[in-house]
Amino acid sequence: MNWIVDITDQDRGSQSLSPTTMEAARAALRESGCVLLRGVYSTASIDALRAAFEGQWGERSESAMDADAKRPGANPVLRVGEKRYELLVSLTGALAHPMLLANPTVCSLLAAELGSNMRISGITGVVSYPGAQLQHIHSDHPLLFEQHDLSTAIPAYAINVAVPLIDVDQEIGPTAVCLGSHRWPQGRRATEADLVSVGIQRGDCLLIDYRTQHSGMPNKSAVARPILYLVYARNWFFDDVNHVSRPSLNMPLESFAALPEPVKYLMSRAYSAQMRARYFRPDR
Repeated sequence: MNWIVDITDQDRGSQSLSPTTMEAARAALRESGCVLLRGVYSTASIDALRAAFEGQWGERSESAMDADAKRPGANPVLRVGEKRYELLVSLTGALAHPMLLANPTVCSLLAAELGSNMRISGITGVVSYPGAQLQHIHSDHPLLFEQHDLSTAIPAYAINVAVPLIDVDQEIGPTAVCLGSHRWPQGRRATEADLVSVGIQRGDCLLIDYRTQHSGMPNKSAVARPILYLVYARNWFFDDVNHVSRPSLNMPLESFAALPEPVKYLMSRAYSAQMRARYFRPDR
């Protein structure tokens, strides 16, 4: 199963996937439950994203993150493993650019798999600090139906797009995947031996079917590893598991208002959920 697909100069120039690249990427997603697209973004655009991310979170130590994650109630930091934290990133500046939120090359593949009326379900960041151990192996959402065979036979209903903000080698610890696990039979359990990982460079992105089991590899380096995660979903799928106590998006009104109309449509569900979470309090 070839789950790594190179984006060609022709793809980048046209900001869409050629029929050959599209066929290879869709086959990888369907057979392996993931696809690594090499060279989607320019390194300059990723460096701008990293600068914006570091401006918000770069000076936060692991101990400060841990303290934030322990605060009661909703907060922007969630502990997702030893020395690993999921963060609500404020989508401003480069982090609110349509080339990130609705990258034409990536979205051409996503729309082919999820439908042209897909929506963004959430956008977060995950940082693993030096010393982070192997994350628990998991999928991003439980299977949809009690009938296991039905749940694994249907097409993808949500896809997580991981965009690393630095070059991630095996020492820093990339995201590892269990190839084909979105179709595994009931009762099969993933082990460390099932995990497959490769280095991921600035400009690459990893698309993971919501059912595919995966894990963050240990961070054996001396640097923190920041990755952005953008979840795209079919218009009927709502993730009511991962963001029960806090919204899946942090975007100021002025950033949303500045988006082109097609991108507003793509963002509308997550932005609406953010507004409800901000202003609705059940105890009032």
